[in-house]
Amino acid sequence: MFVKPLPFVKRVIFIATPHQGSFLAENFLGKIARKLVSLPGTLTTMGQQLTTLNPAMAGTTGWRIPTSIDNMDWSNPFLRTLASLSIAEGVKAHSIIAVKGDGPPEKGNDGVVRYTSAHIQGVESELVVRSAHSCQSNPRTIEEVRRILYEHAGVQ
Repeated sequence: MFVKPLPFVKRVIFIATPHQGSFLAENFLGKIARKLVSLPGTLTTMGQQLTTLNPAMAGTTGWRIPTSIDNMDWSNPFLRTLASLSIAEGVKAHSIIAVKGDGPPEKGNDGVVRYTSAHIQGVESELVVRSAHSCQSNPRTIEEVRRILYEHAGVQ
């Protein structure tokens, strides 16, 4: 996979983004959920076509198209590669990180993602919102997105 920056993207906002995966994908329940998640038929067909085009892939023991749960496990090579990429030059990034409770954010999580997974270097701003993972309806999250959009539009 080759990720190329889109030239028209100048700013991104990460909201509760698990850059280094979710601890839920790595635990016992996550492993069970992987077995239960099924892919849409078109993806399954594409996987079969890929193995037909690359016979070496077909001989790989246990190879299958990864699910969203697979892609949230820190041991997944795709996630590790994605996390190793830096923010593209000329793109301003912002993080809104959800953390439940009152303790130090660095030791907390939002019930799905640890702060340490959502935190990345090189962002213009980082806001910790005391919330569960689905923090997009949190008033502080909404205000921060508004602030960033106004900043991007050049409105004070």
